[in-house]
Amino acid sequence: MNSGPDPSIRPPQGSMLTELNLTRELHVACLLDNADRVTELLALGADRDAISHTGHSALDIADRHNRVEIIKCLLAHVNIQEAGLHELVHAIHQSRPAVVQALLEMGLNEQLQDERIFLGFLAMACCIGTSTAVIHSLIEHGPTFSISPFEDSFASVAISRGNAEVADTIHEIAAVERQGLNTSVQVRGLDFLREIDPSKPYFEENSDQLFTNFLNDPESVDFNTLVEH
Repeated sequence: MNSGPDPSIRPPQGSMLTELNLTRELHVACLLDNADRVTELLALGADRDAISHTGHSALDIADRHNRVEIIKCLLAHVNIQEAGLHELVHAIHQSRPAVVQALLEMGLNEQLQDERIFLGFLAMACCIGTSTAVIHSLIEHGPTFSISPFEDSFASVAISRGNAEVADTIHEIAAVERQGLNTSVQVRGLDFLREIDPSKPYFEENSDQLFTNFLNDPESVDFNTLVEH
């Protein structure tokens, strides 16, 4: 999805900024947290998705070192309104918490104000993600919806996928949330969660049902329009 080099910016004559050098320079700039240099290199044609000899991309490096502002530079060409949800799906799949935070701060938060959509993405993270940091990033930087009413459901989804640490994280976050509430949490009417009985084990035979119901909700986001990289 790279928009390509800016024709108005050209490397100096005689420079050796080949594709390989651009990739190396971009990765160094990400490590050094040099946003201006990152922007310059992208304008020269550096590819944010280019892989180094170590097998990492610029986004990998920026995420690993929690360079949120650098990630915003790397994603500056992305139309958040049209492609932001796709980027979020990819970030969850790749376990990139800093990318999740950057996307939310770049305006994606506004698209997640529908509680069903936001909790659907959280269900996805519990299902397919193994990073507790991604869970924290979604909850801390996303919309301020209550998680505790659906604690057991999300934890069961994580457990069914072998993500015990994610389940523990959900329990910890829900416990902190309950401690901070002065009144009982009012369970909100979410179609894809309403039928869950929290007193029973969740979907032992079909752990995909929660997310499947979310996907089939005609008012939820259409994931069929999200084209993979």
